[in-house]
Amino acid sequence: MSEKEKELLAGENKPTSRRNEEEEKRAKRKKRDLWIKIVLCLCVVLCVVLTVFESNFFYRGLKAIKVNDTEYSVAEYNWLYTNSYYELYNSLYNTYGSYASYIIDTTKPLKDQKYSDDQTWADYLKEYTDESFKTMTALYDEAKANGYEMGEEYYENIDSEWAAIEATAKNYGTDTASFLVSSYGKGVNEKVYKEMYERYLYAYSYADSVREGFEISSEDIDARYNEDKKAFDAVTYNYYYISGIAAEDQTDEEAMAAAKEKAEAVLAADDMDAYISENYDANLTEVRYSSYANVSSTYSDWLFDDARVAGDKDVFEATGGYYVIEFVEKNDIHYNTVSVRHILVQPEDKNSDESWDAALEKAEGYVDTWNELGGGEDNFGYIAMAYSSDQGSASNGGLYSNIAKGEMVKEFEDWCFDPARKAGDTDIVKTSYGYHIMYFVEEGEEYYTYAIDSTIRSERYSDYIDALIADYSVENAAGRSSVGKHI
Repeated sequence: MSEKEKELLAGENKPTSRRNEEEEKRAKRKKRDLWIKIVLCLCVVLCVVLTVFESNFFYRGLKAIKVNDTEYSVAEYNWLYTNSYYELYNSLYNTYGSYASYIIDTTKPLKDQKYSDDQTWADYLKEYTDESFKTMTALYDEAKANGYEMGEEYYENIDSEWAAIEATAKNYGTDTASFLVSSYGKGVNEKVYKEMYERYLYAYSYADSVREGFEISSEDIDARYNEDKKAFDAVTYNYYYISGIAAEDQTDEEAMAAAKEKAEAVLAADDMDAYISENYDANLTEVRYSSYANVSSTYSDWLFDDARVAGDKDVFEATGGYYVIEFVEKNDIHYNTVSVRHILVQPEDKNSDESWDAALEKAEGYVDTWNELGGGEDNFGYIAMAYSSDQGSASNGGLYSNIAKGEMVKEFEDWCFDPARKAGDTDIVKTSYGYHIMYFVEEGEEYYTYAIDSTIRSERYSDYIDALIADYSVENAAGRSSVGKHI
């Protein structure tokens, strides 16, 4: 073949090669575009999955625990977990007052606070909530099996509680849905809140009917009292504590010996309070209507000895010091309990007169708001829920039922137990905690009867619950690790 022919042949093949190259490039671009579309689709699907996972909807479907045949979602668990938290904290607050914050710090997550050496408060609260679920489910099942019907007042309670939720959300400047999630945890919405609250009320209204159904006679009450008088009697006494902690230039023995000498000098004084005031710039501390269980074991048996008479006094050694105790009286427990509502307004700085004045002005403003709403117990309760600083009663509309003497501070009780007090009375009372806007609800039954009857019922009810939940168990589900993260 001549060179001319070769050139011609090569020239004819060039367009074909270019076409092949272009087709190959187009195929590569199509393949690349296809992969881009696939990746984009996967990203969209992943975003949707993550959005659903993080949404409240997901937590309403994800199961947290199973109690026998009943399953509960993360949202439902969060609802009871939150209520269990408030129940525990209120119990601590009622016992220790503001010192409860040293046990549970409400500004820190529970998972970062130790309950014991091997448990956080979050761990403990989950166990506590598990038991609550077990008891609630057993009661609910038992009530259904017995055809129990909940009273209309309980449904009204659900409506009033929901109204309080809406009012509180509005007070915090947020919508109800956001408030529920921030306060009760992921997944909790109006439907979950109301359904869980109704289930809870149904179970425990049935429990109330069981407890109230126990027949307890006056003979039962007297027999229980005589069996353990110390469990129900109350005393009023004065005390002064003298520390025996050693200073830098003392031994422990020398410090305790000096403390004992001071205590004996106080004891020998004709007027102990005047002696303490003169020598130590202090005063005797009065403890009113104290039960045996609430008195230090160091001197409880001495105080509750039937031989005690007014004016008896003695010195008792304790760890790190000495107590001087003066017996005032054994209190009469045949009086009527009272039920009141209150709104606590605390000063920002208890050492500042201006803060106290501001607190009083705020309290008076709440009274004005209450009057503008038309007054009445229900409106008082709504304001207490929204504004009261008393965490032990705010969620219950500021209500304390069947108050016994010695449970509250003196000024609070003096107002409550005034013989002239009648239903609907209101006033503002100042105590060391702040200003209390008071609302007198009613006088209750005799403390002696109420206290002993309640004890017997509680003991019988405890036996009933132990038997009822014996066959119930809690099984963890996939969502268990997702509960309680909001506290």
